Amino acid sequence: MARRPASRRAQRGVALLGLLAVAVMVFAYVLTSRLNAASRFVGIDRGHNAKVLAQAKQALIGWMAMNAAGTDSNPGRLPCPEAPGYFGDPAQEGIAAGSCMPPNNVGRLPWRTLGLEKLVDAAGEPLWYAVSQGWSLPGASTTPINSDSIGQLSLDGVANDAVALVIAPGAVLSVQAGGGCTAWAQTRPVAGPPDLRNYLECGNAAASFVTSAAGQTLNDQVLRVGAADLIPALEAAIADRMQREIAPALRGVYTSSIYAGIPASTPLYPYAAPWANPGPGSGTSDYRGVASTYKGLLPFNQTQGCTAAASNPRCLPHPALIAYASAPGPATKTTSAGSIDSLTCLWESTDDVRVCDGRYEEDADPTQPIRVELAATFSNFAMGLRDFDTSGTHLEVFARNDTGGGSWSPVTPVTYTATMNSDGSVTLRFGAVLPNINDMGWGNDGEFRLRIERAVIGDHALLDPNNATLGWFVRNEWYRTTYYATVRRNTAVALSTLGCIDSSDTNEGCVRFNDSSTRNIRALLVLAGRSLSNPAGRPNAVLADYVEYQNCDWTGSVCNPQTLYEQRPMRASKIGISALNAPWNDRVILVDWRSSLIVPAQAVTTSPLRLATRP
Repeated sequence: MARRPASRRAQRGVALLGLLAVAVMVFAYVLTSRLNAASRFVGIDRGHNAKVLAQAKQALIGWMAMNAAGTDSNPGRLPCPEAPGYFGDPAQEGIAAGSCMPPNNVGRLPWRTLGLEKLVDAAGEPLWYAVSQGWSLPGASTTPINSDSIGQLSLDGVANDAVALVIAPGAVLSVQAGGGCTAWAQTRPVAGPPDLRNYLECGNAAASFVTSAAGQTLNDQVLRVGAADLIPALEAAIADRMQREIAPALRGVYTSSIYAGIPASTPLYPYAAPWANPGPGSGTSDYRGVASTYKGLLPFNQTQGCTAAASNPRCLPHPALIAYASAPGPATKTTSAGSIDSLTCLWESTDDVRVCDGRYEEDADPTQPIRVELAATFSNFAMGLRDFDTSGTHLEVFARNDTGGGSWSPVTPVTYTATMNSDGSVTLRFGAVLPNINDMGWGNDGEFRLRIERAVIGDHALLDPNNATLGWFVRNEWYRTTYYATVRRNTAVALSTLGCIDSSDTNEGCVRFNDSSTRNIRALLVLAGRSLSNPAGRPNAVLADYVEYQNCDWTGSVCNPQTLYEQRPMRASKIGISALNAPWNDRVILVDWRSSLIVPAQAVTTSPLRLATRP
């Protein structure tokens, strides 16, 4: 009987322990539930941020590509951030600034310019945005943007890692100093230009961007936009513009409407520059076309508006490339009336300016016109993209009375003709009808002067970075990543039989496109995409680091393009790689063809093909 109270106490103790165990389990359950809920809440926050950041990134890529494929004079550029002065203005917020030199290359995302709704993060804050100076205005007007371009923003200590960044700023923080962070108590004003430190923390507030920081003082969520994200879309847009703008311009460089000796049925194309390191930088190709070279780089050598230097090897000012084949002259009379009584031709400037002075007289019938001309032949004309600059003082004709030695009076109009020669030179003949001596009230004779400057041979508009229509191509140096192919019978050497045919003879035949059995392509370009095999190794002289597989036409270990070019990897199995899985980003731009064939409606691999005939 005495032991019962102890038993009761033991039972009560066990009961209390049970209750305590239940309480602990309940507490653990509640704590775990709340932690799980909090975890899910955090996940939702980050998931929301990831969604809007990705949406902003895709909008930036789309905006860039759409403008690049249109008429943007700086294709590839990205918009600037929202103009700081538009902060808090409902009518203007979200509109990109017109320029954004640092530090204004960091600001709010220009959502309205991008055609988006106002994107906000999980804390309700609008997204922020940083852009490389060279990829935005005004930097994009001077920095080339092409397949080999890189970002200029550092991220987590990696230099040139990003072209742009999209940032969810998160809720306000009281930032503690240390770990790369500067102490700052964030506030969120509703007016006035925004202070970067009130939205971004640590390195992000100093434009030295990071994705994490010590001490839990950073809640920015950063999404990187790299060159590899942008360039595939850019290349597709550029190929389209090359088909619309560059190909027609290339067809029009040497035609029968400008040059005698070229059949009206087909244009003539310049010789290719042998494939070499396309640059930029010293030790690269000089882009000089070479006779009997039909495949390689576009002959984008420049003879005007540049200074020859090791860092600019393609600058070949007169007479480095263009020279007189022989001294121009003598002047000749091309009409049956009148006569030239005396003539003297001299160099006004050695190897640059030639002047011929003469005396002329009329026949018994003074109404008959007298026309005099001077001919000059310039070498290496077809080794590049040349044109005539007849403005200013490059071609001049003067006349005066022979009795008083008075001042020369200009004679107009001065007209000229050009003849292409089979050695790649061109002969320019210019002149004018001289004044009637009787009508002028002169003595028995008159004097004339013909003057020619070598600067009359200029560069084609394709080489002019300031050309309103074509300048984007040379300004952004797309010629460095473009392979060029033509055929012998469409170059100067074949003037007597110009126009390739469907023949396997390498001297007579055209090239093929997309595994066609018909050889009917006279000239084409291959826009080599960003290197798939050696992105860090370019620029270099290895053609296989630029074009892929069939366009490289491997012979053993040698990349040697011959007669077949493809828009897609139809024959990649040739070197043991599945055609379906072969990496491929070449884009073929058809320049000229001899008859109806299948050509891309747009110069992108995803565009449908259609039948077309060269205009």
